[in-house]
Amino acid sequence: MDTLDGEAALREHLDRNPQARHAALHDPQYAAEVHRLRTVLGHLDAALADEGLTVEARQRISARLVADCLGTDEANERMRARTEAVKKLMEQGVVHVDSETVKRLLEQGVPSVSAP
Repeated sequence: MDTLDGEAALREHLDRNPQARHAALHDPQYAAEVHRLRTVLGHLDAALADEGLTVEARQRISARLVADCLGTDEANERMRARTEAVKKLMEQGVVHVDSETVKRLLEQGVPSVSAP
C-alpha cells in the first residue's frame, strides 16, 4: 500500500498562500493547526488507501481538506475586512449586541461596544 504524507498538499497550499506560509512559520497557534492537519492528513490517507482509492483521488481529497481547513489568503482577508466592517458598525451604534456578547468583544479588544 502506497501512502502519502500530506506534506505535498500542505506545501503546495502554503506556496500559493504566502500569508498562510508566514503564519505557519511565525504564529504558534497557526503552526499548531498546520501540524494537527498534517497528522490528520496522514491518517486520512491511510484510511482512503485501505478503501482502495487511487493516489490521484487521495491527493485531490488532501488538497481540498487543506484548503478547507486553512483557507486561502483571499478568504482570510475577506473575513478580516468583514470583521473590521462590523466593528465600525458597532462603534457607530448601528449594530447592537447583548451584554454577554459585549463582554466577549471587549475581551477581544473591540473598542466602544455597548449593550442595548
